[in-house]
Amino acid sequence: MFKPSWALLLSAVPTAVSATDAVEHISVYANRIPVATSEVLASVSVLDRADIEARQASDLPALLAQLPGITISRDGGRGQNSGLYLRGGNNGHTLVLIDGVRSGSATLGYKTLSMLPLALIERIEVIRGPRAAWYGADALAGVIAITTRQASGVELTADVGSYGQAGASINASQQQGDLTLSATAGYSRADGFNVRNDLDNDRDGYQQRFAKLVAAYQTGLGLWRGQVDVNSGFYQFDTAWGSEDQAETLNRSYLLGWEHQQGSWQHQAQFSRTLDDDTTYGPVSQSPYVTERDEFNYQAATALTDSLSGLAGVNWYQESVARSGVAYVKDNRLNRAAFAGLQFAAQGLRLDGAVRRDLTDQYGGNTTWQLAAGVDLSDAMQLRLSRGSAFKTPTFNDLYYPGSANPDLQPEKTLSNEIALSYQLAAATLQLAWFKQDVDNLIQFDFATYTPQNIERAKISGVELSVDLRWDSVEQTISYSWLDTENTLTGQRLARRPEHNVNWRLTQQWQQLSGFVTADYQSDTYQGEYASSPYLGGFTVFGVGGSFALSPALSLSAKVDNLFDKHYQTSSGYETAGVNFGLSLQYKLP
Repeated sequence: MFKPSWALLLSAVPTAVSATDAVEHISVYANRIPVATSEVLASVSVLDRADIEARQASDLPALLAQLPGITISRDGGRGQNSGLYLRGGNNGHTLVLIDGVRSGSATLGYKTLSMLPLALIERIEVIRGPRAAWYGADALAGVIAITTRQASGVELTADVGSYGQAGASINASQQQGDLTLSATAGYSRADGFNVRNDLDNDRDGYQQRFAKLVAAYQTGLGLWRGQVDVNSGFYQFDTAWGSEDQAETLNRSYLLGWEHQQGSWQHQAQFSRTLDDDTTYGPVSQSPYVTERDEFNYQAATALTDSLSGLAGVNWYQESVARSGVAYVKDNRLNRAAFAGLQFAAQGLRLDGAVRRDLTDQYGGNTTWQLAAGVDLSDAMQLRLSRGSAFKTPTFNDLYYPGSANPDLQPEKTLSNEIALSYQLAAATLQLAWFKQDVDNLIQFDFATYTPQNIERAKISGVELSVDLRWDSVEQTISYSWLDTENTLTGQRLARRPEHNVNWRLTQQWQQLSGFVTADYQSDTYQGEYASSPYLGGFTVFGVGGSFALSPALSLSAKVDNLFDKHYQTSSGYETAGVNFGLSLQYKLP
């Protein structure tokens, strides 16, 4: 899917509101077309650039951990590997889109987020619940859609922090008639800390460089856009498996997109090529893993009547293992798909439906669908119900990695239900959702046979509550998630899914000065039968921060994370950061 024009998106999303006004965000990806989040029949969270900057998160996993339904398991600090569990799904059950493009390693089966810099991100949309009827494989638990930077004017940012953290970035754009050029570049690094006290007694840090160039040209035949992204660097880690303890990374993407409004029809098309390169190495060996993906999307949307609209399109992608340290029995696969959906809205009733047919050269055809209904109980309250299916094909590592593969694996399949109630006023917003997901053929690694196996079924259910209160210059947000998971084969909880999660944030604005306080709680987690510590205890971590506008163009921000130096782990054996600070300076010219 190609994102809508920035003129449309920026005109639709307010960038600054008073604390007493409710912010109406726009969802771009939930239905593949721009829709106000209050009209989307799914649980959606949207963070724009102002939100990202205000939260002052150390990296993308830390930012996502503040949102409802998301749990992050970290193998160390900034730059090290982290796992994302959305609504109890596996790490690979959340599809990550970057500028509308499917991203991630074909060997791992998911996108690693720890080396995706926040300085490169303009907007994040998290859709909780299956979206395979629109996007195909991997969207079992939901979708995280990231839009990269395309700032107006010139923006310079520099930051420093604990553990040798330092970074700088620049964003610039220029318009000449119908041509708009924009560029982003940056650098970041940290010495880090020792993430495994029982292994190498050294610091585990990272370095990173990134750049992006975009050209957009408006013609009578539509808006054409070309884009190149490069993100490279290295990170250090500790492992008990072999001597390799560093990795070089390279992510590169090329995009060519087109969109055109013709009468009531909106056409979008995009071709992309992406490369994901992660090479681990040590004193005596190295293991490269390079995967590539070519993808084409086309969709057309139109209003069929005053109350009924439709969208249909096609999707094609081919992914391959371009280079690896081991020989895979099969190193490429092809997926072709067609999808269509209808949206109806009239007199306080909304109905959504979508269906998609995927055809892979490994497993044949797979049909997914979703249905949703929403009823306005009053001007401020809405009740919605949804049901949908999804699937995920086994990864190249699952099927073909020498010595630990299982070529007999079947695709994971899910059926999900959700019932939600939302209440929105100018000074208060409340969302309460119950969800249930049955996962058939869930793939779990079996340490007894040292191969991945399909278990008969996993059951996942939970409740999410989010509250946003605004009064004068004070805003308070609270989210609570309760999760119940079960591996029906063993009767045990699924690993690394805490039963309870609470995120609290209080912000206040005093003219040019703003400040915030945060508290994040996570209950104990089951780490797995073969983990060094099968259970990890719960914890609460506090943070404070603020920003001061030195001038209309210059601002200074500071924050302290883990204020009381809490010692805790989210992945068995791996340390997390102690008390740490960050300081950043930002200069903007229109």
